[in-house]
Amino acid sequence: MINTLNLIFREFSRKTVALLVIALALPVMLRSQISGIPLRAPAYHILDRLDISSGIPGPIHPELKYYPRQYAVDYALALDSQATRLGWRDQADLQYLFDDNTDCLPDSSHYCMRNKKGLFNIFYKTPANFFEVNAGDFRLRVNPMFNFHIAQQRGDPQLLFQNQRGLEVRGSVDGKVHFYTNLIETQARYADYIDRRIDAFEAVPGAGSFKNYRPRVLDIDNAYDFNIANAYISIQATRHIGIQFGHGRHFIGNGYRSLFLSDYAANGFYLKVNTRVWRLHYQNLFLELSPVSSRQVGGNELIPKKYAAIHYLNYRITPRIAVGLFEATVFNRSRQFELQYLNPVILYRTVEGMIGSPDNVIVGFDGRWNFLNRFQFYSQLLIDEFLFSAVVKPEEKGWWGNKIGFQTGLKYVNAFGVDHLDLQLEYNSVRPYTYSHYDSLNSYTQYNQALAHPLLSNFREFVGLVRYQPAPKLTLSGRWMHAYTGEDRDSENWGSNPLLGYGSRVQDYGNVIGQGVSANIDLLGIEATWMLYHNLFVDLSVLLRNKNSDDDTRDLNTKVFGIGLRMNIWNPPLDF
Repeated sequence: MINTLNLIFREFSRKTVALLVIALALPVMLRSQISGIPLRAPAYHILDRLDISSGIPGPIHPELKYYPRQYAVDYALALDSQATRLGWRDQADLQYLFDDNTDCLPDSSHYCMRNKKGLFNIFYKTPANFFEVNAGDFRLRVNPMFNFHIAQQRGDPQLLFQNQRGLEVRGSVDGKVHFYTNLIETQARYADYIDRRIDAFEAVPGAGSFKNYRPRVLDIDNAYDFNIANAYISIQATRHIGIQFGHGRHFIGNGYRSLFLSDYAANGFYLKVNTRVWRLHYQNLFLELSPVSSRQVGGNELIPKKYAAIHYLNYRITPRIAVGLFEATVFNRSRQFELQYLNPVILYRTVEGMIGSPDNVIVGFDGRWNFLNRFQFYSQLLIDEFLFSAVVKPEEKGWWGNKIGFQTGLKYVNAFGVDHLDLQLEYNSVRPYTYSHYDSLNSYTQYNQALAHPLLSNFREFVGLVRYQPAPKLTLSGRWMHAYTGEDRDSENWGSNPLLGYGSRVQDYGNVIGQGVSANIDLLGIEATWMLYHNLFVDLSVLLRNKNSDDDTRDLNTKVFGIGLRMNIWNPPLDF
C-alpha cells in the first residue's frame, strides 16, 4: 500500500501541482463537477437501457464515460416522475441508482433509503455506504472493496484466482470541490491465454508495475502481484465547464468495445476538461503515458513518458440521434509536454504541421440512433491514415498506410417483449498497422497495452451479448466473440502489433486483414450473478475459448469454471 501511495505521489509532478493551484483559485465556482460512477458498474447498463426504452432524453451523453453521479440521479428522478410507464423491474433499477448515489439526493428525500440503526449505529446507515458523513458543506463516503475469485482451468492442476482488497473514498467540500480515490491491491493467476499475452508484451492487462507472486499457502506459480490506484479531484470553473485532475481510465463510445479509447490499458495520469452546453458535450483529455512496460526498465530507473492529447465533441441532433468527432495525438518530447497541444479547439493536424512534429494523429467519427423505444444503432469510424487512390487504383490496393478501423452495432432492449432481456450484436474491424507509428514510442498504447481494442490491429471481430434479469438481484449474462486475426511472425511485422514501428513492415501493397499468421478465436462466457446486499455479489462463471492458428504451436483450447465473492469492484472482461 505504501508503494502505491508513493507511485501516486510521483505522478503529481511540479507542473501538475501548479496547474491544480491555478484551477482551485478560479474565481467563478457555481456548482461542482460531481464525482463519477466507476467504469463497468451496474449503473451503466441501467442508464443505457432506460435511455433507449423510455424515450425520455437525459442530461448524459452516453458516449463519454464515466457518467457523473448527479446527472444519473437527475435522470432517474425524471424517469420516476413517469412511473406509470415503467415496470416493477425498472422501478427496482431506479431505486438502485438512488441507493448508490445518496450524496446526490437531499437528506430528507424519500428516495434515500435508510437503515434504522445501521451496524452498531455507525456503519451502513444507508444501504450503499459502509461509512458516511453528511455535515452541511462536507460529505464523505467510505466503502470497502474486495474480489475473492477462484477458478479451475481444465488440464491445469493449479487454481486460477483473483485476490483483490481495497478501499474507496469519495466526497465533497462546500459543494464545490469533489474528490475520489480507490486503492486496490491485487494478487492473481490468470488463464493460459492471458498468460501468453503477458509473456508476449511484458505487461499485465490493466496494471502498470507488477511482480511475480507465489502464495504462501497454495502451491501455485506463475501468479502476479500489483496495485491499482484511481484518484481525482473535480471542480467547476463555470456553470458549464468542469476541470478534473486525476489518475485513471476512460471510455469513449457506445459499444462493448471502443476503437477510440477504452478501459483495457493501465491507469494513467490525466487532465480532463468537460464542456456541457446546449446539445453539446466537448471533452479535452490530456494524458501522461508510458511507451514501455515497467519490465523493460531497470529497477532504479524512471519509466519513460509519452503524452496524448484528445478532443471529443458529441452533438445531440435530436433526443434520439447524436454524432461525434474524435481526434487524438500521441507524442514524446523527452519528458516534456508539447504546450501547443493544450489549445482546446484547434485541429491537431494543424498544430502538427506548424511545429513540424513527427507525432501520431488519429481522427474518428461516431453516431448513435435510438428508435422504436427498443433499439439503438451505433457506429465508429477511425482513421489513422488514409489515401483514397489506394482504394480505387488496382496497383495501389492494400496500401499499408490505409490504417482505418470500423465498428457497428445494434442493441435490443426488452427483446421479443420480455422485460429486461437485452441483446447486443457488434462488429469491429481494424486494418494492419493501425495505431502504429514510424517512431514506436508514439504508438497508441500505454504500458505496452492497447488504448483502444485489446486485439490491437489486423483483425475482424463479431461480438454477441445477452443479459437477462429475471429478478432485481439476479442477473444472467452471456457473451460470445469470434475473431479472425493475423499475427506477426518472429521477425516479420505484418501489422498486428502497434508497438513495432511501421518502418519494419513486410510490404507496401497487398495488405489485408488476417495477413501474417492467421488465426480464428472463439470465446464464450456465461455468468450468473446474485446481489446479496447492495454491491455485494456472488458470481458463477464459465469461460470457453478456442484459438485455431495456422501455426499449430499457437493453438490453444481453454475451459475455465469459477466462483467468486466481490464488493464494489468492477473489472473489465479480458476477452481477446
